[in-house]
Amino acid sequence: MSKTDKKPEKNKFQMWVEFIPFWCLYHIIRMMNLRVAYFLSRQLFKVLYVIDRRHRVRSIQHLLHAGVARTPHEARHMAHKAYLNFSMLLVEIFKFDQLVKPGMVGVVGDPETIRAACKPEGNNCNVIVVTAHYGNWELAGSCWAQQFRIPMVSVFRRFGNPLIGKYILGSRESKWHQSVPKEGGIKGMLRALREGKTIAILADQHAKTKEGVENVFFGQPCRTHTSPALLHLKTGVPIVPELTRRCGNGFNFEFVVGEMIRYTPTGDKEKDVQTVAQMYTSALEKLIREEPEQWMWAHRRWLNINRKSSAASSSRAA
Repeated sequence: MSKTDKKPEKNKFQMWVEFIPFWCLYHIIRMMNLRVAYFLSRQLFKVLYVIDRRHRVRSIQHLLHAGVARTPHEARHMAHKAYLNFSMLLVEIFKFDQLVKPGMVGVVGDPETIRAACKPEGNNCNVIVVTAHYGNWELAGSCWAQQFRIPMVSVFRRFGNPLIGKYILGSRESKWHQSVPKEGGIKGMLRALREGKTIAILADQHAKTKEGVENVFFGQPCRTHTSPALLHLKTGVPIVPELTRRCGNGFNFEFVVGEMIRYTPTGDKEKDVQTVAQMYTSALEKLIREEPEQWMWAHRRWLNINRKSSAASSSRAA
């Protein structure tokens, strides 16, 4: 990354200006009844949907670009539902340790994957969980590890404000689940896999050129992170595509797992990485299509829309 690509670091004053309202909101929500907290957060996000034009319009454009919504009206409806899902996620992140209980998340999906990696009585194989910003992805760490009795290491992007990051990470980690920073994390992940632990990686966001390969997502060109592919090709540990899907309007979820990915290297590393990355990208797309409004549509995932190199986005979405 060049110096011009780096975001300027915040000074201590900026960090505290951000942290103080976060700290107040955090403790207020933790004192609330869950239903009341959900209600208030929904009202906040309904207002945010109206005033945050940039992300609202971008979500609508992306839903149309991916062919998930057929009309602008349908896209606006789905984008609004996506905002409300994130209103609930905010509450759940703040109340994470108050809400999570062992065995609370059901499992649906590919029978072979469930038999190999998701048996409630344990005796599961370790895997590379490739997941997405969908439903409540935070549960894919602690709940998966506790439920299937294999310690997990997940990868995170460093927070712009470490004071806030400390709170979020503190509620996420447990004796079953540890988090490691994305930068320089490959060695730690390799070590964890060789120790029989499971790895969880969010692989649904745009990757920089040196970190990803170009492939196709919802029929459009994108660039996907290669770390799951590299880890799989290096260790042979299978990849499990997974989403943590919300069921209804409360704190109820299920792990949705796709077909386990096992790939035999051909000796052409570049081609192998490309192929495996497309396999888990396509697998995540298939799972997201089942209830697409739970995915983070505001993210600039594609190379041919909402980027400097892409053509101007359609004005229909506004």
